[in-house]
Amino acid sequence: MAQTGFREFLNDLDRAGQLKKITKPVDPRQMSALGSQSPTATLFETIEGYPEWRVATGLVSSRARLAIAMGCAENRIAFEFEKKSANPIDPVTVDSAPCQEVVMQGEEVDLTSIPIPLMHLFDGGPYISGTFAVSRDAEYGSNAGSYRLMYRTPTETGIDLVSPSDMRFYYQRALDRGESLPIAIAVGVHPLDMLAASYKAPIDTSELALAGGLRGEALEMVKCKTVDLEVPAQAELVLEGELLPIGWTADEGPFGEFSQISGDVKWNPIFRVSCITRRKDPIFYMLQMPWENDWLAAPVTEAAGLQALRVASVQAVDILAPVGACGYWALVASIKKRPGEGKNAVAALLSVAEVKHVIVTDDDINIHDPDELDWAVAFRVQADKDAIIISGARAKHIDPSVKSWELGKGGLPTTAKLGIDATIPEGVPRSMYRRIKNYAKDRVRLEDFE
Repeated sequence: MAQTGFREFLNDLDRAGQLKKITKPVDPRQMSALGSQSPTATLFETIEGYPEWRVATGLVSSRARLAIAMGCAENRIAFEFEKKSANPIDPVTVDSAPCQEVVMQGEEVDLTSIPIPLMHLFDGGPYISGTFAVSRDAEYGSNAGSYRLMYRTPTETGIDLVSPSDMRFYYQRALDRGESLPIAIAVGVHPLDMLAASYKAPIDTSELALAGGLRGEALEMVKCKTVDLEVPAQAELVLEGELLPIGWTADEGPFGEFSQISGDVKWNPIFRVSCITRRKDPIFYMLQMPWENDWLAAPVTEAAGLQALRVASVQAVDILAPVGACGYWALVASIKKRPGEGKNAVAALLSVAEVKHVIVTDDDINIHDPDELDWAVAFRVQADKDAIIISGARAKHIDPSVKSWELGKGGLPTTAKLGIDATIPEGVPRSMYRRIKNYAKDRVRLEDFE
């Protein structure tokens, strides 16, 4: 059986009527604007100045397309993610791979040979946005994550490494030794691999095995040419190199963040590229901000919420990371409640990553309906009893309200978290919330009188 990869997913989208193909030549500086106007994913087949390349974008910028990647119904994505991630499959190493059909080393390394797009009006430069980044620590092993890269020179990029992550931890350990950190960046992998890379897994959890679990097959990896790392064999493009031992000293940004805000300039490390490998007919993946990142974030946040509820012995009925909060900063859950579990559920969900706001309801509320949610908050919440505030919790730099610019180079911000228990209060009979219903509604139909 052939390994499922980026191109197979493009074919899946095409069969589902979710891929628009553009054959007219496109300037790389126009691709983001054009892709943002498309109701489907887009494949640009002719790129001005880059005859060997095609560019794909908007692959998971809707929940429907994410469901195609997961192979399930839209309302089951989080549950499917949690189920499959519980059965990891270790990766396998292969001797040769499509991602190494073309190899450029030494003086051949030239990032300008790649159609890196200029994405947003205020960006600090062209960006590579959809990455599968691999690193390794002698004690903690391999790690995969997703980090954006800003073009600096033909051999160097910036890398966004301000938020807490395993790679940041690995880099700090190397920095303390006065050493660089070897890394490899794969571009153009299956969305399931991207989901695994962005999952907030414990440091001893293998994102590569998680990707295998999501796929239902071992992820094929191949050894890099210039660094002691492995990368997904079916990737379209790989950048090998090292994070220089300079710390958080180089300007990086601004960038149009997945928070839907044009972010500020940050201080970040520099990634020096020692080798570029790619397919003979490569497809560059331009992850389109904000919606692709938001929809990739949502199932990861939701699955982490389900796991937190399970550890807290709370039975979840449904969970939602609203795209309005970028699939990252908020969680809403409905539960089958026993006494006291509304508060337990709130506390559990507030522990998830950088989730900032949480609402918990009973299972009679459709949490996907904003009016239902507003109704539950209006009539089941007493602010002095049902609101929980936690100060000094972990935050993310791209939230302007945490004022991260005041922290200096490499500083980590904190935030306050708010949880609302919108379940029926203890001591209030459920009958007090009996919803109104029109008399004889089940016995008559309007169309019979028209």
